[in-house]
Amino acid sequence: MDANRNIPWPRIAVEGAAIIASILLAFSIDAWWGNKQQDNAEQVVLETLLEDLREKQDLLNEMNRYSQAIVDSIEALLRVGVGSQEKPSNEMIDQLIGDTWWESTEALWVSAPMNLLVAGGNLSLITNPRLVQELGSLQVAINRVRNLYQKDQQFHQEIMTPFIMSHTDIIQINAAMRHRPGFPGEPGFPSVNVGVIKNFDHGKLLSTLEFQNLLAAKRERQLDILATGHPGVEKHLSVVISMLENELDN
Repeated sequence: MDANRNIPWPRIAVEGAAIIASILLAFSIDAWWGNKQQDNAEQVVLETLLEDLREKQDLLNEMNRYSQAIVDSIEALLRVGVGSQEKPSNEMIDQLIGDTWWESTEALWVSAPMNLLVAGGNLSLITNPRLVQELGSLQVAINRVRNLYQKDQQFHQEIMTPFIMSHTDIIQINAAMRHRPGFPGEPGFPSVNVGVIKNFDHGKLLSTLEFQNLLAAKRERQLDILATGHPGVEKHLSVVISMLENELDN
């Protein structure tokens, strides 16, 4: 009994409470630090993603102009071919044919930040569930436009290029290509100078059914991009960019 009387219970209770408080404080600090790290990681992700998607928005405007210029050149050639439009100069015909011989490159739509988040399974870094949902919708739209670009690329490589190589004077057409379709202000296209004046008349090609069908098929692929692919990306891009800006402002 005397031994029990000598146990300093008040001091033990105080020390025990201090230990428990220090443990709880350590857990709180650890949780606070974890949340801070999470917030910092999320901010970096959002800023990187916003910068990339703004670039994609600029790319979208550029590719709308590019694809529309190809469609315009195709339609001009078809009108000449069926006789509803007066035949332009041979050089202009060569330039228009050159415009149709450009392809869509689906690699333009690869987004490293989007792939890291969506395909990489890192969407948990983003705490806004609606933003996560919209990012998923944007990824679907981008995959759709990439698929349309792939179809155009495949058509270009497997059908368009073999035909052009077999039925036209490539050097002459190359010399007439002044710029990328839709961007006349760009530097001139690097043509091949062989020191010979080429006088192949491609106007005769325009009236052939085979070439008209080729142009019609190329036009269809570009219209799919303009009417289906790009509008879908544009819609979701606008929403996601606005949401990212709001998240970062807050």
